[in-house]
Parts: sequence; C-alpha cells; structure tokens
Amino acid sequence: MTPKELSIQMLIRLVSSPYHYSRRDLEQLYGISKDTVEDYLRAFRNVGLHLDINDKYRYAVIPDGHFKELKYLQPLSDADKAHIGRALDYLPAKDKLYLKNKLDSLYDFQQLGLRSLTRPALERLDRLHKAQRQKRRVVLENYRSRSNDTRNRTVEPFKIDAEKDTLQAFDTEAKDSRHFRLSRIERVTITDEAWEYESHHREKITDVFRIADNDQVQVQLTVDAFAYNSLVEEFPLTLSYLQPDSSPNSWFFQCAVNRDFKGILNFIMANAGHVKIHAPDELRSRACAEAENILKKFQ
Repeated sequence: MTPKELSIQMLIRLVSSPYHYSRRDLEQLYGISKDTVEDYLRAFRNVGLHLDINDKYRYAVIPDGHFKELKYLQPLSDADKAHIGRALDYLPAKDKLYLKNKLDSLYDFQQLGLRSLTRPALERLDRLHKAQRQKRRVVLENYRSRSNDTRNRTVEPFKIDAEKDTLQAFDTEAKDSRHFRLSRIERVTITDEAWEYESHHREKITDVFRIADNDQVQVQLTVDAFAYNSLVEEFPLTLSYLQPDSSPNSWFFQCAVNRDFKGILNFIMANAGHVKIHAPDELRSRACAEAENILKKFQ
C-alpha cells in the first residue's frame, strides 16, 4: 500500500466510524509512527476537512451542518465529496479511480443508507456507541430476525459497523457472539447492567453481503448492466469491487466473501442470465446444484 492509498483508507475509516479511533489506534492499525499519523491528519485539515476529537481522544470527520450530538453521522454532502476528490488529484490515474470508487461506495451507502439517516436510526446508533464505551448491556427491542422471530434481545455490544448495517454483540440468552442488522432493531434501551462476558466477545469479519464469517474465499464474476444494478442497489458496498470489463456494458467483480456463499449465491440465482462465474469452481458447483433443486420443484 502506497502512502497516498493509506491516507485515503484512513480517511474513509474516520468518516465511516466516527469517534472510534484514537491516534494510537491508527498507529497500530497501519503500523506507522505517531508523526506519520499526525502528518496525515494535518493533510486532511489542509484540504478543508473538519476533524474533531472527543474527550477520549478519538477522531471523526465532521461534515458541514449541525446535527447536535448526532451530527457526525450526517451524510457526506457534494461539497464534502469535492474536498475529498481534490485530495485524490495527485494520485496515479489507476489508484485515483480505485479510491474514488471506494469513496463513492461510502457516499452511496449514506444516501441509500440503511434507511438509517433518520433521527430514530441515528439515535439507536448513538445509544449503541454510548453503551459500548461504557461497557453496558442494551436491550434490542423488537428485533426482527431472519426467521421472522420478533422479540427483545439483551446483548453486550462490542462492534458497530454502520457502513455494513451490522452490530456485533454477545447475546446473553444464547451465550454467544452474534451479528445483528442495525436496520432490524426497533429501539435500543441502555440498561444499568455492566458487561459480564467480555472475555467471550468474538469479533468476526463481515463481508459486503453482510454475512459474518472469518472463513472467506475470493470470488470472481462478470455481470452485465442488469445484474450490476441489482447488485449495487441491494448491496451498495459491492460498488468498490466492480470495475469495467473489456466488453461494453460489462463489469468484473472480485471480492472476498463467506465460504458458504450466503448472499452472493442468492444474487447469482436471481440474476442467472446476467452473471458469469469465473472462480472458484466451488461457487459454480453450488449454483448448478441450486439450479437442479429449483428444477426438481417444478417437475
């Protein structure tokens, strides 16, 4: 990773996870010195971005406007995009295009956005961040699971990723670390109970299809315009991994996803006539098996 790529990745991280990273966190995350982190933060300010720091010495990029205590979650404006775009101008053309797509993905997420930039959704996020900082349990009221089971869940929230619409938390009833969709939470209530199972908090990687699994595999697809639209509209974070292919109206998608192919397999089957699988062979086999199962249902 070049210094310029690292600086933009750091900026994306500060935009998408406000007040989450201290200077020391950034040093350790990127393996760089204190002075280098300070140089990057100074460069962000020099291109017109407003960096804020809270009482825990954690940074956030503050867009223009006033949103009271929730202003750091306001979506990027066109002016913000222009500021960031100017910071990319000195990059080589290939790197600039790649990183611009990453930023566009973040911007599209915020616009489409979890249906999440409404005040109730912002307040839920604010309470989760507060509970995480204070190491207190919360009740996820009327949480809607994939099995249509709607009920309260008492959890210990230890990782919040608004960009991927996910909360990682220890479920005190299941006695296990679980992933929850932020958009499926009706309300968040902070309790007076302190965390009891912090040693059992197990963070997992979440892919662009919002599936949590540390066992991941690289996939390669080619999609046409129809499938492209379906993919980025349902899973906005995939935009960063799509590049124009050699053929007109065709895009190449390469990304690490969960090894069970959850999410991506559903997308492929729903757009079978518009997607070509290049790798891995296991994904192609799974798609063929799924197609056979569908045919059997109509025989």
